[in-house]
Amino acid sequence: MSFDADVIVVGGGLAGLSASLTAVREGLSVLVLERGEFSGAKNVSGGRMYVHALRQLVDISEAPLERPITKETYLIKCSNRTISFSFSDPESRNSYSVLRAKFDPWLAKKAEEEGVIISYNTLVLGAEREDGGMTVRTNRGDLRAPLVIEADGVTAGISRSLGLRKLEPHSLMLGVKEVVKLEGPPEEGEARVLVGFVGELLGGAFMYTNEDTLSLGATVKINSLQEGNKMARDLVEEIRESLGVTGEVLEYSAHLIPYYGYDKLPPLHAPNLLVTGDAAGLLINDGFVIRGMDLAIGSGMIAGKAAKRILSEGKPQDTSVYERMLRESFVLKDMYTARRAFTLMNEERLFRRYPELLCDVLARMFKVEGERKRLLEVVQEEASKRGLTLTKLVRDLVKVM
Repeated sequence: MSFDADVIVVGGGLAGLSASLTAVREGLSVLVLERGEFSGAKNVSGGRMYVHALRQLVDISEAPLERPITKETYLIKCSNRTISFSFSDPESRNSYSVLRAKFDPWLAKKAEEEGVIISYNTLVLGAEREDGGMTVRTNRGDLRAPLVIEADGVTAGISRSLGLRKLEPHSLMLGVKEVVKLEGPPEEGEARVLVGFVGELLGGAFMYTNEDTLSLGATVKINSLQEGNKMARDLVEEIRESLGVTGEVLEYSAHLIPYYGYDKLPPLHAPNLLVTGDAAGLLINDGFVIRGMDLAIGSGMIAGKAAKRILSEGKPQDTSVYERMLRESFVLKDMYTARRAFTLMNEERLFRRYPELLCDVLARMFKVEGERKRLLEVVQEEASKRGLTLTKLVRDLVKVM
């Protein structure tokens, strides 16, 4: 079989561009298939990037990042009561707010300057193995390569066409986001985790400050959204109004988010196929950070390096080295570390019972009406009202720790 490239990368987002850049630097010919009119046209994220992996890929001083996140704020809402606490580190430069419509085209240009060929407006319809390679079906015709790197997002079209994956509601979240114009620039880069702002739905909300805009939105479990009979577009509007955020809405977007966790990851590779980023289910939520973009960049870089090793050995059907390389990297090591906390993030009590428990305990402890009980007694009483025990509370705390 004749091939159109050494590697076909499906998807021109962070994972795909990182993979293609790395593969080209390894001396491979690379063709990227992107369904949007430009990279970033179809790519959506909440808006915060941890840049440790990006620093290994490019010079970030040139990157169109928004603001360094120097302030972390938790805002917990219980009916008409709120709890808020913040941590500020003015010198922090480990993460930045980012707008993908700006960032992805910049990274795509970098890739093209180094020899990556990107085919825009190219819709991948499926793939099949034949004659030792992979044929990718597109709206522009068939393309062939010995190796395909899948970076097409959580829907994982290549994996599904090969029968490796099914989309199931319990493994998916929906993210909805608005970008709102500010009257004046914010004082600093801030990330707000908003708990209790999505009603009875299982999920949470967020807000990030950009140069002159706010990224505001929510992520909720798909099955919870179905059961709650709630429209996603109404949800983000309600959050914006409850926070008193005003200004022109410049952008609205929504996208699916993988929510597998380390213990339930889908196949990361198959003969002639390496799976990266959201398509591989790579996401971390440990209660302190929610990470996807650095995992996408990291897995893409590893896929590019693995592609060189696989093709040098002349056995594109044997892609197991990719998973071994992932397990030796921060990507799967960090997912493993967060696995128990991630499991807790799936529990109903975390989103519904714990915020109310915390608010009621604090309300009682800050109130003086005569006879006063110790904190432990108050916690026991309020936990019991919600069908919780101190043992359960401690076990959940251990999961996070």
